Amino acid sequence: MSSCKRAHGFTLIELIIVMILVGVLSGTLFMILRGPMESIAANEGRARLVDIAETALQRMTREIRLALPYSIRVSGANAMEFLRIVDGGRYRAKGAGRLKFNTVNNDTFTSLSTLANAGAIATGAGSAACINSTADCVVVYNIGQPLSVASATVSGSSANAYLGSSAAYDGNIATISAVAANSVSYDNSDLAGWGFAFKSPRQRFHVVDTPVSFVCSGGEIHRFAGYAITPAQSVTPGGADNLLVDQVSACSFTLRAPTLTRAGLLTLSLTINDATLGQSVTLLQQVHLDNVP
Repeated sequence: MSSCKRAHGFTLIELIIVMILVGVLSGTLFMILRGPMESIAANEGRARLVDIAETALQRMTREIRLALPYSIRVSGANAMEFLRIVDGGRYRAKGAGRLKFNTVNNDTFTSLSTLANAGAIATGAGSAACINSTADCVVVYNIGQPLSVASATVSGSSANAYLGSSAAYDGNIATISAVAANSVSYDNSDLAGWGFAFKSPRQRFHVVDTPVSFVCSGGEIHRFAGYAITPAQSVTPGGADNLLVDQVSACSFTLRAPTLTRAGLLTLSLTINDATLGQSVTLLQQVHLDNVP
């Protein structure tokens, strides 16, 4: 007598039931995990935006801390400018090697401290070299006054480096013609009768190399440097143009100017937006400004 062996396996109905159950379980699991996964992606996107904004603010802050006292100025809350210090020290006030004032338009004076960056200071001849940023400048007692060339011409003197140098008035900025570890030579000899106008109470001098501007426009912040020093601030200064950050939906530079009795405060506000994520972050940074010219 022969026996028949039945084939064992899944029927079509059983397979369909299993597929339906797997689909239901997968859908349920997806709904459970969807929220945490979206939250993780949103947090990662937000962290990236925070990192972009923080990096830009830190970069600006580092350079602002190199600003010549009383040289920071703001235009329309979206453009900021300052003169950048590369070195400085205290000058000799008496005896040989002293810094002379009023009608000495080219000379050499002694620095009481060693210049740390003497080898990197650019030199030139004539007052225009400093103003055009082809040579570095020496500045003495910058308090940002008066505010205009006309006022300086009337008073006969200027303690505002942005006004430059002129035969019409004594000023506080001159072209560096030579430099050593403990001495600085300057040359404004093209200006008859020119001289440094005011003595620094602390015998301080600064060496500046270029104006620097940060301009927020068109969803970007650009850094400009290597352009001419001008009495009036420009929101399109020229020179070397470098993109600092994009994706900017809002920015603000607010200045509480320093005085001789109070330090200044510069407030930087920056909003970075990512349209694809539908997210934005706003960071605020405050920088205290030196008031010792």
